[in-house]
Parts: sequence; C-alpha cells; structure tokens
Amino acid sequence: MKLNFRISRTIFLTRLAFITFVFFVSVAVGLIFTQESARIPLSADSLSRAAGAYEFSWAPDGENLAFVSAQGGTSEIWLVDANAGAPRRITSDGLPKSDPHWSPDGAWIVYVVTQPGGQGDIHGVRPDGGPSEAFVQTAADETEPRWSPEGAQLLFVSDAYGTRQLTILDLENDTTRRLADTPAAEPRWSPDGQWIAFVSNPLPNDNRMDNEDIFLVSPTGGTPRLLTPGTQRYRDYSPSWYPDSRRLTFASEENGYSNLFIVDIESGNRTTLTDQEIDQFHPRWSPDGDTISFVQVTEDSGFHVWTIPAEGGRSIQVSDRAGTNGGYSRSTSSPRGTIAWSPDGERLAYTHSDPARTSDVWVVAPDGGRVTPLTNSIPSELRQEARFTSPELARYSSFDGTQISSLVYRPPGRSSDERFPAVLFFRDTLEGQNALSWNPFIQSLVSNGYLVFAPNVRGSSGQGKDFRQAAFSLGGEIDVRDAFFGLDRLAGDGLIDSEAVGVFGAGTGGFLATAALARDSSRFKAAVSLEGIVDLVTASSYPAMTAWARYITGSTPLAAPEPYYERSLTNFVGALRTPIIFLYGGNDPRAPFQQIEQFAVQAEIEGKWFDYRVFDAEPHGWHRWRPASLRVVLEASNALFERYLRGRNRDIRLTRNR
Repeated sequence: MKLNFRISRTIFLTRLAFITFVFFVSVAVGLIFTQESARIPLSADSLSRAAGAYEFSWAPDGENLAFVSAQGGTSEIWLVDANAGAPRRITSDGLPKSDPHWSPDGAWIVYVVTQPGGQGDIHGVRPDGGPSEAFVQTAADETEPRWSPEGAQLLFVSDAYGTRQLTILDLENDTTRRLADTPAAEPRWSPDGQWIAFVSNPLPNDNRMDNEDIFLVSPTGGTPRLLTPGTQRYRDYSPSWYPDSRRLTFASEENGYSNLFIVDIESGNRTTLTDQEIDQFHPRWSPDGDTISFVQVTEDSGFHVWTIPAEGGRSIQVSDRAGTNGGYSRSTSSPRGTIAWSPDGERLAYTHSDPARTSDVWVVAPDGGRVTPLTNSIPSELRQEARFTSPELARYSSFDGTQISSLVYRPPGRSSDERFPAVLFFRDTLEGQNALSWNPFIQSLVSNGYLVFAPNVRGSSGQGKDFRQAAFSLGGEIDVRDAFFGLDRLAGDGLIDSEAVGVFGAGTGGFLATAALARDSSRFKAAVSLEGIVDLVTASSYPAMTAWARYITGSTPLAAPEPYYERSLTNFVGALRTPIIFLYGGNDPRAPFQQIEQFAVQAEIEGKWFDYRVFDAEPHGWHRWRPASLRVVLEASNALFERYLRGRNRDIRLTRNR
C-alpha cells in the first residue's frame, strides 16, 4: 500500500507539472495571438475567400432573400431563409451576376449577368434552382431590371440606342419597345403601375456630372415629365414611391449636402424631410407609408441606417455596429451596400461590413432593437476580430488649407516611436470614400507590417457637394496633391519611413495611383494599379468611360489636351522610377486590359520594370471577382512591396515576370 501510494503520488506530481507547463505555454501563445496577432500575416487565401453579399432582394412573401456572393468561387445567386438557416446557391454557370429581383408572384428571380466582353444581359432563375433562362440577351448592355407590379412586364435600361434608355419587355408576347429616348437610371414602377419614375440629366454634354433630375413617364410611352424643376446643378436622385402612388421621396443636394425630400406627383409641391449639413441618401418608403428609412454618413467615415416618420419628426438610428451599414447603391460610389424593407414592413434588411467583417445581410426592426445577421461570409479561420486592424481618424490641412480627413491603419504590436513602411491607398470609385468597411487589400498590408494611409481627398463623397465637385477637371491633380500633403504630415510626425512608401489603387484609385507616379514617381518605391487607367485619351473613347474622362479633365482631348497628357502615366514612362504591376479584368469595359499595351511598348523600349496579369473572366469591380483571382492580387501586391519597400526578395507570380 505504501509503495503504491508513492508511485501514485509521483505520477500525480508529474501530471500536475505537465499540465501546469501546458497551461502557461497556452497562455503565452494566446497572448501573442490576441495582443500581437498582426505580426502573423493574414493568409491571402483566407482573405480572398471572404466574398461578401453586397446586393439582395426580399421574396414577395418575406420568407427568403436572394443575394449575390462569390463565396462559392464565382459570383452567383444565393437564397437564405429570412428567419434562420444556411444559404444555398441556385445558379452555377460561372458568369458574374448582380442586381437580383423577385417577380411579384415569387416564381422568378431576374438578375444581370455579365457576358464575355463586359455587356450585361438579363436572365432569370426559379427559386428552387434549375437552369437559368435568358429574358433579354442582345449585343447591347442591359441593366437594372424591374418588374411591373402585376408581373406582366419587365422594365430595364439598355444602351442599344446610343445612350442608356428605358426599355420594356412584354412577357406575354415576348416583344420589347423603347419607352423614351431620354437617358435614364434608377427606374422605379409606381405601386399602381401607372407611372415609372427615373433619374436623368437633361443637360447636354454635362462634363461636371453635378446635375440630375427625377422624371415621370407612362408605361405606355409619351414625353417624360420633369418632376424636380428649378434644381439645375443639383442632384435629385434615388426615388422611392409612397404606397398609394401619389408621392415620392428622394435625395437632393439642394442645400449643398444630400438630404431627403418628398414631392407630390400631381401638384409638384416639395416637402423638406431633413435639412442637415451631413449626407443622407438612399431613402426607402415603408410598405405602410408611415416611415422612411435612409442611410447617413458619419463623421468617422462610417454609415448608419436610420428611420424617420414620413410626416417628419424625430429620426432613429437602427443599425448598431460601427462600420458601413447600407453604403452607397450607385456603381460610381463605394463602399457598396443595400437597404430594403420586408414586404410586411416588420423588418428592415441592410448590408453591413467593417474592418473585421466582409459585407453581409443583417435585419432589424424599424424602431431599432436586436440586430441579427442572416449571412456570414467571413471564413471560419478569420472570425477573430482581434486579428484585424481598425483605423484611426486623422485630419490635416492640405496645400491650400482645405481640411482633409483620412483613415490611418497602424500595425499593432510595434514600438510607438518606430517609423513604418507605408502604402498610400486611394478610394476605388469616382466618388465614394475610403470608409469603415471591409477591404482585404488594406488588412493584408497592415498584417504584414505596413502602415496604410487612406485619405478622403477632394472628389470624395460624404462631405457635401462642394468638396466632391472640387475635383472636377482636376482629377489626378488636386486629389493627388492632397494625398502628398498627408504623406508629408505622417513623415513629419515620425510615423512613416519616407524612403519606404508604396501606392495602391483600384478602379479610379488605380488611375490616381498612376497619376501620382506621373506627378512624382520619386516618392514611391513600388505601385499597384488594379483596373487602372494609364492613358486618358484612349479611356475617353470607351463608351463606359467617356463621362468619367470628361469629369476628370473638364473637357475632351482636343479641347483640353494638357490635362489628358499631364495625368497619363503613359506619357512619362521615361521618367518613371517606380516598379509597378497592373491587374485587369478581361471582361471590364471600364478599364480594358488594352490600357497596358501602350504603356508596355514604351516601358520595353525604356527598360522599365513592370509586370501585369489579365484575369480573363473577371468583370469591373474587385468585389465581384473570383476568390482565386483576388488571391493572386493579394500575393503579388505583398511580394512587390516586400521586395521594393523592405528589400526582401520575393517572387511576384504574374503572367509576366521581370
């Protein structure tokens, strides 16, 4: 008995010592992962698979929502139960999809599918899955499908007539007809089916892009009627119908900021619903007509969803998480997002994203309360918010004293007096802003030890009309100077190493990145241009980019050759000192991969380092790209910055390697 006791005691003490050792090691490792987790770089594979939901639509019975996500590998249509349950994919043909809408009887979901070449067609699928059906498929670009209230007709916008015009498909006899020859966007059927409201700019050759009005037209045709006269050089947009079809709510910049109004369609009388020096937009009338929901920009570059009584009164914030709730619904603005009432008006659904979560669909009661996520697109291995970095809001004075707000992502777990290698990060779209939202490129860079500087330079939305329009004719010039002053401020404050700075941009940001190099490439040791424009003259000839180029420069190439020349990197290849990689979608009509060809010819002659990759099947907008393509972008970008900002030899795996 005595011997057995000693043996048992020895075993007990040995086990106790081992358990104690494991406990303290686990605690130490846990501290490393939770307090200094950014030292372990986030996986490009995991980040690329965080394919969020940016667009959705309620089923007529309110039981399901259809949404678009690339989480299965390609941008497809998914369904999720509005109360609970796992999402299921109902399309799988591999072509990028967007803008889903249920038919009134719930039998079909129509959507835009991007064909090879970049043009959109309108297809439909049954909610239970099965083969999709082409509703409208031509050589033209068809977008924005909207069902008539009784479901017998399908309204859409087509560029078959030279400009984007309203067209109706009669489903019974399978015929289409042009509704009006006025350029149109944001079409909305009245609930009684008697009218169609839409947004148009009646000013010919309006390079400023600062005028929009709301029109009405009968579904049978006729001359559209201007519903918002007397607001020239202001934007009136985002119409939403009152349930009895007698009134519309919309957003307008009449007071210098985007605020909310109501108009009576018979008398034309306007009522001011909100009047604040802050941007509010995307109003949507509740099914009972008592309440209007909308999105409001916050001072820290976030977005919240609010509701307000339709007759005026106290507004209520219903979204509760910091980040981007709702976002912008327009393709010219980012971050993207959607809000929509349930058919019974008992719930309000909206997209939410933040620096630690990709965009997903959430629901809440219209008077606030518990907010519930319906989808969860973040991969399981990334569901620790401590692994991600939230930005600090920083304001600074630009070269002329204008105040610029910016987001500064500082790598955690580093000495406070350490100078970081840094990446200047431009916004994605012509308007919009760098916001409190999901961005895999930023999080990847920060987790690899780079400070990311994301300024909201002039031309950004969210700070009123004057701030946005300040970039008219000066795109690639005044905005780039704003960014340079911010970099100088960070260097002066001892935060960044001026000898280790890179620049990254996608879309319009890709152009701004190349324009920054054209202005002063000596500032940057490496650059990434994703879907970027390097030659403004050729960009002005692309139908999808003519208005963009004229806004950037203020005119046409022949009328104003200087800005076209001075802000195009193609003209400064000989002086280029910065290694750069270009990444293009093969089905992108806004930034065709042929942009790289003009640059490449001169770069070859001058012996300049560059690399590129064309992703054959990808459309415009990185949030619609396949995870496999995004992984290549993340890996190549990190390798480039590691090599040229830190001097670490990394293999950049693209189509072309130098």
